[in-house]
This record gives sequence, structure tokens and C-alpha cells, in this order.
Amino acid sequence: MRLLYCLLFLLPLASPSARADLIDDVWERGSLRIALVENDVPFALRNGEQLQGYGIDLGNALADELNVKADFIPVSADALMETLRSGKVDIALGSALDAAGDDPQLELSEPYTASPAPSASTNTPAQSLAPSHAEPATPATGIPFRRDNPAFRSALNNALGKLRGNGHLEHLSQKWHDDGKAPIPTAPQSEPASTTDSAPEPAASE
Repeated sequence: MRLLYCLLFLLPLASPSARADLIDDVWERGSLRIALVENDVPFALRNGEQLQGYGIDLGNALADELNVKADFIPVSADALMETLRSGKVDIALGSALDAAGDDPQLELSEPYTASPAPSASTNTPAQSLAPSHAEPATPATGIPFRRDNPAFRSALNNALGKLRGNGHLEHLSQKWHDDGKAPIPTAPQSEPASTTDSAPEPAASE
């Protein structure tokens, strides 16, 4: 009986430490759930049944480093933060996460890139994934996830460190943030959605 009372006394003390870390859920599930907003250039744009963009490539690379698959979950921009807080997703990628660093329920990974900040006018289905040359670069930012998950933080930062070390983060930045060094891939379409064919203007005669 005395042993039983001792165990009942120790149980509340052991419960907080027994809570599974987010990384345990990710590995048990076998997937990294990633929230994105569709038509959030250059992070995600739907092409038929597929999503493609900077966030898709980065999410797949992170999932590979964690030895799980990437599970992309499109949400509205208004629901992005709440979807992350509620635990329906593990991380979020996109341009509508400026307030994540000030949210008491969330924390950020190490910075992963300095990316252009798309304007509201670029977030339309008719836009290509090619970014606007007129948009200035914003400071490097981290990936938001729920606070109090130290093992997940360590795993996520370790994955980013490997991708930074092998040059993959730089490759993705060049691929999706047009710096003049790498072509911007476009979705295979019968007619390009982001370009308008026009005849060249004749040279002015003197």
C-alpha cells in the first residue's frame, strides 16, 4: 500500500516529461505535415492536381532529411497561423508568417533564406512562379512550429544545417528567387499563364 501511494505521488511529476515531443509524432506518423497557402508566389502554386514552388521543394528536402514523407496541406492565409497553433500541421511555409515570431505559442527554426516578399497583387492564379524583380528582399526568416518541442527544434535545425552545408538551400534560393543565375522553371501548360506574347517593337529610324 505504501508503494502504491508513492507511485500515485510521483505520477504527476512524471507526466510533463512523458509528453511526446513533436518529432516523435512525426516519426511515428511517417510524415511531416506542412501548411501552405495556394498561389502564394513563389512558395506554392497549383498546376492541375499538383502543387509546386519554393515551399514544396523546401518541404520535400526537409522531409527527406527527417526520413519521412512530406504531406502538404493547403489552407487559407487567414487560417494559416491557427492551423499551426492547433497542431493540425507541424510546420508552415509561406509569405504570410510575419507574426509567427511574436506568437507565444510558436517558435522559429534557424533562418533558412532571405526571400523576396511577394505583394498581394502577385498572389493570383494567373501569375507565374517567377518572382517580381521589383520586390526587395526581406530579412532571413525561420520556419514556425509549436513551442516546447526541443527535440523537434533540434531535428529541424539539424536538417536545415545539412541542406545549408551541401548547398541545397542556396540552390533552391537561386531556383525560385530569380537572381539571374538560374532559370525559373514553369509548369508544363499548353499556354504560359504568366507571359504575354507580343511582337517586338521596330527599331526607331533616324
